Formats: sequence, structure tokens, C-alpha cells
Amino acid sequence: MGLFGSKEVCPVCGKRIRGDVLVKIKDNVPLCRECSAMVNMDAALIPLQSAEDMKRHLAYRERNLEKYERFHTTLEAKAGLSLLCVDEVQMLWYCIRNRREKNPPLFDYGEILDFQYLEDGQPVEEEEKKGVFGTLFGGKKEEAAMLHSMKVHIVLDNPYTKTIDLEMIAANDGVRSGSLGYKANRKALERVMDILKRITGIAESCGQDMGDGISREQTGAGITGEESEQEIIEKYDHI
Repeated sequence: MGLFGSKEVCPVCGKRIRGDVLVKIKDNVPLCRECSAMVNMDAALIPLQSAEDMKRHLAYRERNLEKYERFHTTLEAKAGLSLLCVDEVQMLWYCIRNRREKNPPLFDYGEILDFQYLEDGQPVEEEEKKGVFGTLFGGKKEEAAMLHSMKVHIVLDNPYTKTIDLEMIAANDGVRSGSLGYKANRKALERVMDILKRITGIAESCGQDMGDGISREQTGAGITGEESEQEIIEKYDHI
């Protein structure tokens, strides 16, 4: 719905809201287009955010940009349209689908809680990697299945991003198990898995935890930060 002529102001920056509303937070409160463009969190979390939560989030995004500008890729893996990049020096990583992304969310190694390789939503165990064909009672090969999803699913301990999927098969497409296309997809995803195993192993050996000072208190909208409240006020409370 357009808001031409609206007298509503953005609760984050104080600017008048013009044009279509892109993001609405708690209590159906709209943000201006400029602040909306800076938001990067799971869609389900946005309606839970208060104005103060969103100010913290945008401060978090500014710090993210500063880290991204110092990011140097030392490891990478492509999976379909997604690209996984790792900075082994800073122990940071990110995943993007658009290479023109100017501020992708960065994650510490220690923010990875779990990751799995899935085919059509089902985890593929290590022992299954030896082959994709089984045998039936008569010794005949089982017919190769048509798969519509091959991905690595990552679960995160992050206040704004809870999961990431690196998909190899586009929507409405499919690949037959055991085919050349399947093997190419599998190889790409196993490269992703190898990198994730490597960085989580390093995190465990170093005892790495969240380094950005964001606590995960959940009290309603409940994402709080340890950054200075005065800093937030100076940046955003100039209404």
C-alpha cells in the first residue's frame, strides 16, 4: 500500500515514510525505504522486532560491513547459485547467492551448530556415499530415483540468521540419482561439507564463541546487544 503524503515517520531514523512500505516490524510499524534496505534477517524474525531491536540490528549491520571490507577469501566453494567464502585468518565466513551483494552477513566459525547433506529433505549417511544403487532380492539393480532437492543445510547460533541452505537443484528441476549431473552436484556439495568440517573443527579446538557481543535473550522480540546504548542513541535517535 502506498503512503504518498503520509505523515508517518520511521521509528529508526525519524525520516518521513514515502512510497511503498517494504518492511513492517512489531505492531505492524513500517520502516522507511532506506532503513528497510539495510535489514538482513530471517523474514520470520522481522515482525518480532521492536524499534529498539531494529536500531541494534542496523548497528550490527554497520559493524558487519566494516568486517566485510577487511574480508579476504582464502577458501571458497560454489554450490548451484550459492557461493561459500571463508577468511581463514579472521575465522569468518559467509554465503551469498548474488555476487553483487555489498554487505553479506558474516559469521564466526563458532556460530555453526550443525550441518547436513540432504537429498529430497533426507540426510545422506556416510556409508551411503559409496554408491547410489542397491540390490533387490533377484540381484537386480534398484531403479535410480529422480531427486528434486540436493543441498547442504546449516543451522546457526546467530540472532538474525537461523539456517542457511546451499541448494544444487533449482525449483521445479530434477536430477536422476547416479547420473553425471547427480555426481557433479554431489561433488560440489561434498566440497562444501569438507570446508564446514574444517572450520567447525578449528572452532572446537579454539573454543571459539560469538565474537560480536550479541546476546540471545528472547523476551518477546527480545534480541539485545552489548553495544553502548549511547552509541545507538547518537546514531538513530535524532528525531
